[in-house]
Parts: sequence; structure tokens; C-alpha cells
Amino acid sequence: MNLLLVDEAELVDGCARLTDRRADHLRQVLDVAVGQRLRAGVAGGAIGAAEVLARDAAAVTVRLCDLAPPPPPTPITLVLAIPRPKVLARTLETAAAFAVTRIELVNAWRVDKSYFGSPRLAADELAAHVRLGAEQGGTTHLPPVRVHPRLMGFLDAHHPPDAAPARALCAHARGGVPIEAAPGSAAAPTTLAIGPEGGWIEREVDTFAARGFTIVSLGDAILRTEAAVAGALAQLALLRRLHA
Repeated sequence: MNLLLVDEAELVDGCARLTDRRADHLRQVLDVAVGQRLRAGVAGGAIGAAEVLARDAAAVTVRLCDLAPPPPPTPITLVLAIPRPKVLARTLETAAAFAVTRIELVNAWRVDKSYFGSPRLAADELAAHVRLGAEQGGTTHLPPVRVHPRLMGFLDAHHPPDAAPARALCAHARGGVPIEAAPGSAAAPTTLAIGPEGGWIEREVDTFAARGFTIVSLGDAILRTEAAVAGALAQLALLRRLHA
């Protein structure tokens, strides 16, 4: 936990009494002491510090202070073909650590249809992993996650054929231009599509291309889903810094 996240509803006169896993982490991992300050913020809101006011076996009480507006989220919408449920959890946490704007989970030819019945796709499960990722990445932004049972339904709604051009990238393990050579400003809002384990099939790649996506390569290595997400987001972050 690199950032203590507190919900607005937990605050009373700027203070929060924590009794859940956060309190356990503060006691058992960080071994906080009264008077100690930690990086903290309000989920979806301001960021600053928290002063430990009290600690006992039942709870840790903190007071938020020095709050300021948070940095804006990373201007990336991640379109992710649903991987295996255990991989999904880790991948959501990685994406949230990068503070992506939102996450769209989509179907694909190589997505096992049984995944849509997994309890890991329940809203509370998705939100829990996003929160863990935000705590790891040190951001108060919690990207909303939506599930789309049909890839074409998502594309028709958000990337119709006659839409105005927008910066959209589709990662493909078997072709495409280097991601650094993709057209458009590195700082522009970007949609990034990452396929399932096994990758997009060629028909899906052609469909993305027809909807205005640039097909990009992340390099020579063929990566697992979670590694591809981390690698792509890290490359895009570097490109934004280099062109700032």
C-alpha cells in the first residue's frame, strides 16, 4: 500500500476510523505510530497525507491533511479482452496503478465463454482489484470498469465506422508498426486494445483496423496478457514524457 485510500463517506471532521484490511496493513506491515504521517487521499478525489491519531488492536484512526487536487488520470482507455479470472485480477490492478481513465472488458474469439459466469466479474470484485491497484500506484483515481459480452457491440457503440478519427491502438503479437511509430500525439487521449491469451484472430485485427485503430507491436517478445498491459502502458507513459 503506497497510498492510503479513504472513502469520503468514512470521513467525520476530516478523520476516519479504519477497521478493515487497511488497518491490518498499517499495524502489521507498516507498524505505524501515533503522530506518523503517511501518503493518503480520498478515493476519486484529493490527495495529500494522513496523520495517525490512534492505534489499537481494533482500529487505526487517521486525520487527512494537506489535501490538494490530484493529478489527472492517464488519458488512456484500456480495452481488454477478458483473460483467465486469476490473470484478470492482476491485470486490473496493473492498469489501475497506471491510473488509466477507464477499463472496457470485451469478448473475443479466444475468450473462454465460461469467464462471463465467473464471480471475478462481479462489480464488487472488479472494484476491489481496481482499488488495490490504485493503492499500489499511488493514485486516487479509480477507473470505472465495464463488461461487454460482444466485441462488435462495443465497437459499434464507441468506434463506429463513420466516427471522427481518434487515436486508437490495437496491440498485435504478429504484426503492426512499432508502438512508438503510431500516428497522433503521444499526449492525446488514446484507446489501447489488448487481446486475450493467444491474441486477437486476424478477423478481429482487420475489424479494429477498419474502425480506425492503428495495429501496433510491443516488440519481438510474445507476452502474457498482464505483461502486455504493463509493457504497453509503460511504453506509452515514456512516449508522453519524451514528447511533453
